Amino acid sequence: MTINDIKDFLLIRNFKPIELNTERLTLYFQDREEGYYALLILDCPRGDEFTSLQYKNIKRQIYEKLTANSGKRVFLHAIILSENITGASMISEREAESWIIETSRSRLILYENQRYDFAGIRKELEDSLLKDYIPEEEAGTPMYYDQEPKGKNAVSRYFSLVNTGIVLLNILVFIVVNNLVSVSTENYLISKGALSWRDILDKGEYYRLITYMFLHSGPSHIINNMIVLLFIGDNLERAMGKWKYLLTYLASGLIAGVVSAAFNFFNYNDIISIGASGAIFGVVGAMAYIVIVNRGRLENLSTRQLVWFVVFSLYGGLTSTGVDNAAHIGGLIGGFILAAMLYRKTNRGYKKGWEE
Repeated sequence: MTINDIKDFLLIRNFKPIELNTERLTLYFQDREEGYYALLILDCPRGDEFTSLQYKNIKRQIYEKLTANSGKRVFLHAIILSENITGASMISEREAESWIIETSRSRLILYENQRYDFAGIRKELEDSLLKDYIPEEEAGTPMYYDQEPKGKNAVSRYFSLVNTGIVLLNILVFIVVNNLVSVSTENYLISKGALSWRDILDKGEYYRLITYMFLHSGPSHIINNMIVLLFIGDNLERAMGKWKYLLTYLASGLIAGVVSAAFNFFNYNDIISIGASGAIFGVVGAMAYIVIVNRGRLENLSTRQLVWFVVFSLYGGLTSTGVDNAAHIGGLIGGFILAAMLYRKTNRGYKKGWEE
């Protein structure tokens, strides 16, 4: 795909051009109700046409001017077209709001921390790149030269590795422990690893702070939790990376368990706790932090959507019986703090001036 191809691609999709007085730079925008979507295209065949500092300064100035002129929230993203992936990644420093198109192989390069989609163009852009890469005589057939990566992209678009593994592990544990029958006996749940502050303090069974989050009381309990996790966990995993996501999930569940046990201990509540909801609230808390850092949006999620989700979930818990609200609140706060510690947004340190 050439620079002219990408221009045609954007024009067809109702992106309007803005003239820039700098060579190898093109700016396109869409004015939507929720904000101003601006796409900066950099033509860098060698990968050394700009320094990382020049790139940051250019983006900063564009963002400031668009914000001042439009009066709306501005979502700015960059696409670097290059034959040199290493050089292009040094220009952008692999920041979250950027992609690379390797022009020699017509493929879109995304790193683990980078925005999964922008203005809904990613899938169509990938499809267009794939068509460019298929030899003319093979057009119209289902065979692709780069067939294996295409299959991986199609799967990973909906199911991320670690999050899907967590969901499957919860289901497997439920099948083994519950035998697909709702279990209501407290002693049975305690024998399988439920959270009980008495067993933690009297017997030193600290493993319960981990095992409780993989136990569920019945089909409706696990189905509700896993549906929520399946739909929100993959967003966080793509934003943080596999291992940081796994650490955030488990640590949030651990923190939720500690808060729950402490709350019940100090209030003399001799009750047990099970379920993944504490860890799931940790995922929501972590996502809330990342959304704030990324100017109010993470992929297709916004701050408003997350706030409403938290409000309705906490309200449902506070107005219902048998819900461990202490674990929910502990997980939510824990996830937010963990994300602040683990998540790093790379596009920092803007300085004045187009070039230095």
